Amino acid sequence: MPLQAYAPLSPPCRLCGAGFEHRSSASATALIECPTCGQPVRRVTAQPVNSPKLSAPLSVSRARQAGFTVLKRTSGGEFEKQ
Repeated sequence: MPLQAYAPLSPPCRLCGAGFEHRSSASATALIECPTCGQPVRRVTAQPVNSPKLSAPLSVSRARQAGFTVLKRTSGGEFEKQ
């Protein structure tokens, strides 16, 4: 069941603050009032997720410099250190 974000139509409420999240099925209708205080609310679209961008392609040497153990798969299906 996905989380739906809601925000009050008027200034922030003392009970629900600037908004709240409500777990409901995807086919359920949107809430029109806050279940806590009864104030009218509107559904807010999801905020974009900020993910880091890779500045350089990954390489075996950079992985080793970072302290990772690099493994290579052999023809027998086992792994050995590279």
